[in-house]
Amino acid sequence: MKTKKLFKQTGKYLRELSIVVIGVAITVSIGLWINNINNRKDLKQYLTAVKMELESNARNFDFYAEWYQKSVRYANYISRTDKKTIDKDTLNYYKITDNDGCGYGYYHSSAFVKTNVFEMFKTSGIMRQMNDKMLLETIWEVYSMQLNTQLFLDLCFQTKREEVIKETQLRAEGKPIAVPMQTFYSTDLPYAMVRMCKEASEILRETISKLEKAL
Repeated sequence: MKTKKLFKQTGKYLRELSIVVIGVAITVSIGLWINNINNRKDLKQYLTAVKMELESNARNFDFYAEWYQKSVRYANYISRTDKKTIDKDTLNYYKITDNDGCGYGYYHSSAFVKTNVFEMFKTSGIMRQMNDKMLLETIWEVYSMQLNTQLFLDLCFQTKREEVIKETQLRAEGKPIAVPMQTFYSTDLPYAMVRMCKEASEILRETISKLEKAL
C-alpha cells in the first residue's frame, strides 16, 4: 500500500512538473518567436532607411556630375585655345559659379555623402540578423566607396584652392595670369571628378536595386 501510494504521489509530481516545464517551454518559444519577428521588423526598417540614404546620395552624385561639367568645358576651352586669343568674357563666364555649373576657381566642400543611417545600423546590433552576407558586404563596400569618392573630390578642391592662393599672390605682385588655374585644368582631374561621380551614382543604384529585391 505504501509503495502504491508513493507511486501515485510521484506520478502526480511528475505530471505537475511536466505541466510547468511545458508552460515554460511554450513561454520561451513564444518569446523567441516574438523577438524574431521584432528583429526582422527592425532589420527591414534599417534596410529601408539605408536604401533611402543611398538614394539621396545617388541624387547628390548625379547633381555634382552635372555641376562639374562646366569645369570640364573650361578645361576643354583652354586646351584648344591659344592663350594669346583667350577671350576675357569667356574667362568671366567660366569663373562664375551659377546655374550652369561650378566655376573654375570655386571654393567648395564636397561633404555631401550622408552616412548617419549606416552608422546607426552598425551600432544597433541588427546587422547580425542579416542572412544575406553578400548583401551586407555590398552595403559596407558601397559606403566605403562613397567616402573614398568624397575624399578624392575634397583633395581636388584642395589642389584648386592652393592654386587660387598662388595666383592671388601673383596678381598682388602685379604679375597677371593669362590662363587662370591652368595647372589644375591641364590635368585629367576635372574629367576624373565627373567620371567618379557618375560611377558612384551607378554603383549606388545597383545596390539600391539589390536592397529593393531584399525588402
